[in-house]
Amino acid sequence: MQPPCVNSLLRDLEESKMTAPRRPSLLDRTMSTPPATPTSTPSVESKLQQRQPTDSVLTPPTSPCQNRSSSNISDLARPIPPSRLHPPRLLLGVKDAKLNPIDTYVSQQKAPIETRVTECLFEVEILKDERGRDAIFGTGAWSTVYKASTHARSRTLSASLTPPLSPTITTPALVAVKKPARRDAMDILKSEAKILGYLQSVPESERYVVPFYGVVDEATIVLEAIPFSLEDLIRKCAVRAAQNFSTRTMTEPVLGSTAKWFHLAHQLVSALAWLHNSAHVVHGDIKPGNILISPGHGCEDDIAFEPLFADFSSSQRLDRDETTPNTLSAVTREYTAPELLNSKVLRDPTSTATTASDVFSMALTLLVAATGQLLVYPGSVFQRQAMATQGWMVLSHVRTGEGGTRVPRFGIVEQVLEKAVLKADMGRVSAQEWLGIVETFGKGEPVKI
Repeated sequence: MQPPCVNSLLRDLEESKMTAPRRPSLLDRTMSTPPATPTSTPSVESKLQQRQPTDSVLTPPTSPCQNRSSSNISDLARPIPPSRLHPPRLLLGVKDAKLNPIDTYVSQQKAPIETRVTECLFEVEILKDERGRDAIFGTGAWSTVYKASTHARSRTLSASLTPPLSPTITTPALVAVKKPARRDAMDILKSEAKILGYLQSVPESERYVVPFYGVVDEATIVLEAIPFSLEDLIRKCAVRAAQNFSTRTMTEPVLGSTAKWFHLAHQLVSALAWLHNSAHVVHGDIKPGNILISPGHGCEDDIAFEPLFADFSSSQRLDRDETTPNTLSAVTREYTAPELLNSKVLRDPTSTATTASDVFSMALTLLVAATGQLLVYPGSVFQRQAMATQGWMVLSHVRTGEGGTRVPRFGIVEQVLEKAVLKADMGRVSAQEWLGIVETFGKGEPVKI
């Protein structure tokens, strides 16, 4: 029991609490009236919590995360892991970013694959003709092709002591060296070298494309020396056909027989279907002079051969957006599809050949292999150029000239070619469709025309 004085004192204190106004707490003041400016400096802990990033998927935290109390000074004194003092790294798209092995693998997977041109593995030396001038295989609008001998590159002592990483290739005795004929041809030949290098990596390229040995410099191309072309063969056969002309042979292609011409047609259309559908390349300048003839195997007939595509200076890859400008400026008009002979198209430096124009050019190449007329159309230069702009009428035009009897109406030559020379927007077949027509003829089955 407390003394009376103590009880009296306690009652006085209770009464003073009930009558005096309560001082609002800091929390009440903050909730009721937000200040115009911060009332206090943010604590160290609040800064750290704001800067703390979400954990990276590839970088686990070094220790479990724990909540810290601002009143625990010992916790604040601990060092913060470096991964929590910096924002997360961007794995892709940051220039000059240093990536760990996992990040580097992801970045490499996204990088585009560039076509690299192989450097020629041997030395070449241009040969001289009987007059002491550089020996030439042929010339074109952009380049000159020279005859050249080869010899192995000299290796240093250290290199000779190191075994090669890959099997040594056989050095050919003779090669063809293609050099730019003028300054503005440099980019054209650089582009051709890239396409040739790419084509060598496509399966079955050895069956359809002239072998490519690499470049000596950026714009000097080294190829297998194949001096005989389809143009040479047609010219030779045309002379022989003229000597043996008779009513019995007048309807036969100059190659010697319809069967031999049809065999050539199957070879060339198969090659074109491969170029478009497997290699995804448009040649752009198909004509007899750009198809080389490699001797056939296992046959003594001089018509037995394997045609190979050459001269890709007007070519484009279908799977790439970039194009080489001015590739149509050097085409041969008689073999060019009529849709490309429009003046507006020819003036546009970005205009390029198409798969449809390749089909047309191949059809005219085969037509010439039947008629023997390398100029395609009869008449003067102006007449031929005018007829070329109406190329869809080529079968009718050639019948009025020399060799026209070798393309009889409703004959094999006409039936194989007529859908390949239609207007591009009027049903001209693709290379694959054309191959189907040719193979159907080969089986002896009727074809719907």
